[in-house]
Amino acid sequence: MTFVLCDLFGKASGWIGDQFRSLGRGLVAIIFTLYAGAALADFDLEPGDNVRVTFTGLDYLSFESVIDVHGYVNLQWLGQFEAQGLSLEELEQRVRLDASGKIVKQYNNNGEIFIIQLDGDEIEISRNGYRPIIIGGDVARTGQIDYRPGVTAREAVALAGGVRSQLLTDDVTIDPIQLMRWQTAYGQAALDQAEALTRKWRVTTELLQNMNHPEPLIDDVSVSETVLADLIAEQIKIRTVNLANETGERHFFEDAEEQAGERIAILQKQKFQLAKALAADEEEEARVISLVDRGLAPGSRIADTRRTTVLSATRLLDVDEDLAATSLVLTRLRRDREQYEQERSLRLLQERRDANLAIRESTLQMDTIAKYLAGASNEMGIDSLITDIDYTVRIYRLIEGELQAVQGDKQTRLLPGDSLEIKVEELLPEAPLTE
Repeated sequence: MTFVLCDLFGKASGWIGDQFRSLGRGLVAIIFTLYAGAALADFDLEPGDNVRVTFTGLDYLSFESVIDVHGYVNLQWLGQFEAQGLSLEELEQRVRLDASGKIVKQYNNNGEIFIIQLDGDEIEISRNGYRPIIIGGDVARTGQIDYRPGVTAREAVALAGGVRSQLLTDDVTIDPIQLMRWQTAYGQAALDQAEALTRKWRVTTELLQNMNHPEPLIDDVSVSETVLADLIAEQIKIRTVNLANETGERHFFEDAEEQAGERIAILQKQKFQLAKALAADEEEEARVISLVDRGLAPGSRIADTRRTTVLSATRLLDVDEDLAATSLVLTRLRRDREQYEQERSLRLLQERRDANLAIRESTLQMDTIAKYLAGASNEMGIDSLITDIDYTVRIYRLIEGELQAVQGDKQTRLLPGDSLEIKVEELLPEAPLTE
């Protein structure tokens, strides 16, 4: 659109042409300013973001990809690019420069091969999803919520169902039934903490591929040795199933790559032999033409030798196309294998992150319940039960590869990938000096 305006204004002459050219420069500046403002409004790409690649007029070639934990995005046959810290426009520009002029071989529904030469300007990259916000603590629904630009911590709590603490909604009268409730809640929180610890241990062993990684100790949990042993045994079963599935996937890729490699070796030998045969046929055809020109051979021999030459060339072309198709299959297999390993790593990292959040949440719940139990055993504590509630927000953000706590409150605007920890506060009346 900008180039059309400049071209039209450039053709005008005289005072009117000067006015049009000034207007054109102003419109172009406005367009660039608005475009830059929109780009700055978006966030730079980080691991976990999802991007979509489309091609003008070639919708069936479109695909999606997730930025891996190392900050790279695998764009299938376009290659792998470093994306962390880049804007969408910067990544798109890099891909366009790299892909411009590339030759792509594709097959239609009839199995016929056709060649496409890419134009960098035909490639468009758009954001297909932000990293989710992780919320835990005293909310109705812990877990992930979709990020929306401009969302605040208070809005994130609302999206998670609002603040909720079962203890604060219980009857404030201290009686044996109430104590049993608290004791049961404490036991469940302790079990949740132990389960999260063993789950984190299992995920860590899979990430490090070290089955001898130290198991959680009895001193790390508040459950019995029998319960801890059962939880560890359960995680070992899960790990065994996961390892068996991963081994099967890897064997599939290895076998498929080996078969494709053997097929390529056979086709390369056939291509070499057919190329030699074609060269001999062309040499024979030239010799026969020379004999016919000198009257030493009948003209019908030219048609016979030419037919043989065409047949050899056709066979060579078929083998060449088969070789190109098999090489493409091998390339896709290798990229699919890399993508599988990256998705496996992302899944395990997300599992470990969820386990860490569960550990923090259950530990906070145990601390709160322990305080209630301590207060219930002291008659002086009965008169100072909770009269009102509020909540605090802790925000954790990935900074330079490490999860760090950042300052914030309920009105803080969140970023993609932030983790929130919501904790209910007790608003107690001021204690008398005699206490």
